[in-house]
Amino acid sequence: MIRTFYGTDTLNSPAAFFIALTIGFFFGLTLERAGFGSSRRLAGIFYFKDMAVLKVMFTALLTAMIGLSFCIGLGVIDPSTEIYFMKTYYGAYIIAGLIFGVGFVMSGWCPGTATVGMASGKLDAVVFLAGSVLGSIFFNELFSIVKPLVTWGQSTQQNMGQEGLAFVYNSLGMSKSAFGFLFTLIAVVCFWGSEYIEQQHSDEIGKTGYFNTPFLRAFSLILMVSAGGLFVLDGSVNAEKHKAVSSSYGLHMSEKALLRDVASAVDHVEPEELADYLSNQDPAVIAVDVRPAKEFNAFHIRGAFNAELPDLPQFVQHHTDKRMIVLYSNGMTHPAQARDSLARMGFRNVYLLTNGLGGFIERCLKPVSLRKEPMPENSIRQINLWRAYFYSFDNARPSVIGSNPSADSAKFSDMPPFLPGFVDADWLAVLMEKPGLKMIDFRDQPEYNTNHISGSYAMSIENFRGVLDGVPSMLMPANVIAARLSLMGIEPVFRFSQKRR
Repeated sequence: MIRTFYGTDTLNSPAAFFIALTIGFFFGLTLERAGFGSSRRLAGIFYFKDMAVLKVMFTALLTAMIGLSFCIGLGVIDPSTEIYFMKTYYGAYIIAGLIFGVGFVMSGWCPGTATVGMASGKLDAVVFLAGSVLGSIFFNELFSIVKPLVTWGQSTQQNMGQEGLAFVYNSLGMSKSAFGFLFTLIAVVCFWGSEYIEQQHSDEIGKTGYFNTPFLRAFSLILMVSAGGLFVLDGSVNAEKHKAVSSSYGLHMSEKALLRDVASAVDHVEPEELADYLSNQDPAVIAVDVRPAKEFNAFHIRGAFNAELPDLPQFVQHHTDKRMIVLYSNGMTHPAQARDSLARMGFRNVYLLTNGLGGFIERCLKPVSLRKEPMPENSIRQINLWRAYFYSFDNARPSVIGSNPSADSAKFSDMPPFLPGFVDADWLAVLMEKPGLKMIDFRDQPEYNTNHISGSYAMSIENFRGVLDGVPSMLMPANVIAARLSLMGIEPVFRFSQKRR
């Protein structure tokens, strides 16, 4: 595996400075040889006479994109540890691009080419560089004022364990390979268009160009074939391939990155975040229930998929285009183990739900009236919206399995299509006077004595716990609990059935 100065945290080392100086020297030499030491030639693109800038920039972008994609796909480079990704600020990029474009049009220079021009003895390049230095100083001194603009339009996506990092293919809802192929196709069209434009001005610029020449046709074919090869590497790195091409040192660094993610909790998704993603029907986010199918069919979060632990690699492989795959179970142990295993395989878009299914219900679906502390109005409104969305799961009605189904069904025909174990206050207010409905208040006795719903029974939760096999405070067997509830006339007559859409 290729190690980088960023990955080894040695960017400030003498070796890094020497390599940077060497690369910079040859980069400047290449620009000079390409004729970019002349502002007239650089500005030629704005007059549609000399398209060298467009061709050079597109060539550099394609070389970096295709080359890096192959290196990542073959396991030669681990992007999570060896590459630094800047956060994405859409608004700031637009403003910065406009400022840069205006400066380029006015001066005919960009910072890199201006340095080459200065080395070539161009006075206007010196003036431009001086202005760039002064602008940098002013920006630094006024940063506290312009900071809101610098961070304007931050992306809400999360990639590589970094919040606010967006990739254009995710934003467009495309796979990496499809975007790479499309971008290459656009570049090839621009190459041909640039050569055609230059051919129309061949007398003015003193060259004939490469339009429709064997070189341009071969160059275009090589680019398209290379971009087509990205489809072979679509999605995340295959686990066996990664093992074959990675050295033990590289795998060690993957473990180090994994531990860093665990320590910083970037592998977690909070229940409120998931509720927002799912209720807003974000197509780039999916929830995966890793419990057995029987438990999933009994109850699951609306919109979730079911994939048991042994099937997760295949499932995730088919959803590598998703920005976020959130695993959940009753707790966090199995999702955490599964997430770590998938991360070792190279899947970087898998997360786990904080506090599991129980935490999701407690924090997002628990009625506001049952919470211990008052909540702000906006939180109350949000919780009610979540409840309305997730409670309308599948319009299921309870199927009655008592001794007298017709009578029981008539008594409870208005049962709401809620999650198992949940009803709302309006439903309760309508049906609380009907025979057969029992209400149990599990609060402490002093609270019950102070205020309770009329007709409700007081019962301590301790009545359902006891010593089992020498272990205290264990939940009593179902038959024992049923027997105790039957003393109040409560019989196990309902069974909820959930059908997944």
